This record gives sequence, C-alpha cells and structure tokens, in this order.
Amino acid sequence: MNSKRTRSIVVASLCGLAVVIVLVGIWIVRDYFKNSPASSSSFATAPTPIVNDFFSQEFSSSTDIVPVNGLAVGGLGDALLKSNVWNSLLDYEGKEDCADVISKAISVAQINEAGEYWVENWTVNACGKAEVFSVKFTPDQIGGTIYSFVP
Repeated sequence: MNSKRTRSIVVASLCGLAVVIVLVGIWIVRDYFKNSPASSSSFATAPTPIVNDFFSQEFSSSTDIVPVNGLAVGGLGDALLKSNVWNSLLDYEGKEDCADVISKAISVAQINEAGEYWVENWTVNACGKAEVFSVKFTPDQIGGTIYSFVP
C-alpha cells in the first residue's frame, strides 16, 4: 500500500510539473509575441513611438490579403503591412476617443541608403482634424518588419 501511495504521489507530482511547464511556456510565448508595448503609455507629455512587428513585402506570403478598403494608395509595404499599420493607427485614435478616421495619403518621406529603414508619412482625417503620422519601418533579422509611429 505504501508503494501504491508513493507511486500516486510521483504521478501527481509529474502531472503538476507538466502543468507548470505548459503554463510557463504559454506565458513566455504570449510575452514574446506581445505586439503593443506602448498601449499603456501616455501621449500627453511626450510622443512615444508605437512599435509593432509584422511581415514586410519582401518576406510575407500575403499575396492573398485583400487591401483595406478606403486606405490611401502609396508607400512601400504590402497589403498586410499596411493593414497592420492602419489598425494600429485606428487603435491609437480609438484611445484618443476618435472613431471617425479616414485615410487621406501615404507618401514615402525617407529611404535609408543602406536599406536599414524607410519612413512614410500617413495623413489621416481624425474626427475632422488632419493629422500626419510619421511611420518608420525597419526590416528585422528574421524576415519581418518592425514599424513605429509618432503622431
């Protein structure tokens, strides 16, 4: 009976350890893929870039992604990258209590000669007010593009 109890304790301990390992793994993966580090920052004092990591035109397999309706033409990114930037801009404006956002223009403002980054100006009409967001795109080392913007 004692060996049966010992075996039950060992099995229960191993199951508990497995659960802890799975929970830690989930926590690590969620923390790694968290894509909105600036969500708790305040734009009232000093503008802080909003950074996200998504696949760029050169590396994405998003040829079947449908472009966002109403999004201005321009820029260097593909439909997936543009839709991710647009959704981030909409999230930002939503936090500023503005749900009426219209894309007016996307233009390339700067291209780094070494290919390290490029900057685009995204002009929007947000709740009746024209705003220009400077969006910096930086290809990363794993085939994606990190972008950040400052209103």
